[in-house]
Amino acid sequence: MRSPETKNNGRRGVAWVNIITVAALLAAAVFTAISWPAQWRTIKSSVFDYRWWLVLTGIVAVAILMLWLLNKLLQRPWGAPWRVRILAAADALHYELETLLAEARPEEEALRRSVGEAVEHHLCVARKAAWPADEKRLTVGAQFLDWWTGAPCETAYVNVHEAEIALAQILPDDQIRARIPEALARLQTMEVTDPRRRAAETQLALNLTESQRRAEFQSATRMGMELKDLQHDRLRAFRNIVLTTAIGLGVLVTVVCLVGAWRPDALPLCFGPEPMTAPGGVPEPVQGPSGVACPSEDAPPSPGTEVRRLPAPGDVTLVALLGMLGGGLSAAVFLRGLQGTSTPYDVPVALNLLKLPSGALSALVGLLFVHGEFIPGLSQLDNQPQILAYAFLFGVAQQVITGAVDKNAQEILNKVPSKEPVSTTPQASLVAGPVTPLAAPPAATAPYG
Repeated sequence: MRSPETKNNGRRGVAWVNIITVAALLAAAVFTAISWPAQWRTIKSSVFDYRWWLVLTGIVAVAILMLWLLNKLLQRPWGAPWRVRILAAADALHYELETLLAEARPEEEALRRSVGEAVEHHLCVARKAAWPADEKRLTVGAQFLDWWTGAPCETAYVNVHEAEIALAQILPDDQIRARIPEALARLQTMEVTDPRRRAAETQLALNLTESQRRAEFQSATRMGMELKDLQHDRLRAFRNIVLTTAIGLGVLVTVVCLVGAWRPDALPLCFGPEPMTAPGGVPEPVQGPSGVACPSEDAPPSPGTEVRRLPAPGDVTLVALLGMLGGGLSAAVFLRGLQGTSTPYDVPVALNLLKLPSGALSALVGLLFVHGEFIPGLSQLDNQPQILAYAFLFGVAQQVITGAVDKNAQEILNKVPSKEPVSTTPQASLVAGPVTPLAAPPAATAPYG
């Protein structure tokens, strides 16, 4: 295994290689400009003609930097919030179990010991899923697979829930009475007419014996925990679908931008008279006619002012960037009305990522519709600012489509059982009439210890 000093020396070596390479390129550029001015002007003209390729190179460099930072982030110690919650819940259940075992009567020792073994087994599995015992760092691919499938997270939560359900076997009756409202609260996300919810609310409101109350409480607790686990599975699947769609749209937008940079005439985003470009292949730098408006620039009002190609190689990329900017604005507006979530899956983040490529694609398609006179009353845009403004507005307009996805996500989040109220208007219980307070248990069924 390499020592930290060796790793630091390797990083310094890479940094020095990069610095020397950049310095050598700058020195070569200066030497070429001084020694061969004609060749330097040719190189400069080519760089200017293909400047949007440089922008694309910069975007790729930023993406590589982000991937490198993500790799460094995944190499940090385990610290996801759900892991902390699992470890804290496991410790709390462990100490509660120890207290109950210490208060056991002689005739209850066998039952409590059996329940204690089951609880400790579930807590051990949950701890290992949340925090591996050997503390070895997983590879980036393994961590991504765990994050995508949610296997460690679901293993930890399911086992903590099973431990809590098993612990109810030896809870004193007064603690069961105190935890009935919490068990019923987890069922509030179920349909009001669901027979399981109706049965739980009805039975737990009756004056039952201790054994009957314990059985009904365990049943309601298991129902609520399983409902929460199922909703977690649904949330993870929804998040993965959204992220896959966002990545697919991002790849599609990137391909369209590359095609637009390679063949500027392939996507007509200029308005006005037809640009004077060479037919077929990459058009030669020519003078744009008066009155032509493109996303990157307007044609000069008088011929001969400047020689350049219209449409430009960066027109498609510029429109996509404006569309992404509009998508980002709609994402910020969407966050204002989105309720927070305590689930381990970042659904709001996935929804916002979906809006960025959707905005870029919406801007490109929208301008193509305008250019093709598909929108009644709108067929020509007069200048560059108008084109960019419409690209931005089309990027914001993607909210019309992604808004349905946002609504579906909020409905799924609202169905996850939690300790927070499910709505601002409380729902009436299905138990007829006022709920009668639970009477004190008879002397034969007094609380333990």
